[in-house]
Amino acid sequence: MSDPQVGEALHQLMHAYKRALRRAYRDADLELSVSHIRALKAIRTLAPCTAQHISQRTQRDKAQITRLLKDLLAADVIARSPHPDDRRSQILSLTPMGFAVLSRIDASERQVHDNLAQRLNVDDLDAFLRLSRLMIDNLQ
Repeated sequence: MSDPQVGEALHQLMHAYKRALRRAYRDADLELSVSHIRALKAIRTLAPCTAQHISQRTQRDKAQITRLLKDLLAADVIARSPHPDDRRSQILSLTPMGFAVLSRIDASERQVHDNLAQRLNVDDLDAFLRLSRLMIDNLQ
């Protein structure tokens, strides 16, 4: 299958989704980049979490993650504490402000997802998830 329409449709969907997310974040007064948001989500999901965990999850190099974490620490949305088993590493956690920011992020994303799926039925959504996961697996 070499239909250029498939690639174009995926390209348009990806960019429309990113634009909608950026707009929703902006409307919620969230002045964080997508990379910052991904790091916050990783800290929530991977707890206890280290910079190395974020680097692996986001497929970013350690220097990029270090810069992101510096920004998040300065914004008081994350905190660091000593790792109990590894002196070279630190555990990252969300601060109360970090939990509040993630709550706003989640609400913004729910709004975008609701808009994205508004004229789709459950079978359509199931088929989309099945096919998109298959396509992702095919590319990895």
